[in-house]
Amino acid sequence: MNFFKYIIILVLLVSCEGKTNYKKPNDLIAKDQMMDLLTDMHLAIGATSVNNIYSEKSKKYMSLIFDKYKIDSARFSSSNLYYTSNVDEYKKMYEEIEKRLKDLQSQYDIESDSIDLRIHDSLKFIRTTKGLEKKTPK
Repeated sequence: MNFFKYIIILVLLVSCEGKTNYKKPNDLIAKDQMMDLLTDMHLAIGATSVNNIYSEKSKKYMSLIFDKYKIDSARFSSSNLYYTSNVDEYKKMYEEIEKRLKDLQSQYDIESDSIDLRIHDSLKFIRTTKGLEKKTPK
């Protein structure tokens, strides 16, 4: 039974890899800018699940991204369709985007650890100066 599942999946994967190349749009978003835009979009998608300081979720992030890059959704769609028509190139783009996101996550983790350490050190300092620090017997 499992063998047939693998055969069906393999046939579907092979048949889905079309060689359709769409015509390059006149207003194509440059590849580097497209990767910047897609990186920001992934960050925005992640941010939509986080409440802001007012405990509200913002749904306006995508429009802010379009404003940042001075494009509209139609231009993004036509450029994205063009880039996705070349699966190998699009895969390379997404590998770079994934690397960027991992780098941002690493940077965030380092900064977060640094902040946590400073908070811990500050609390320890306050407890020590106020005589609240637990003293270990010698």
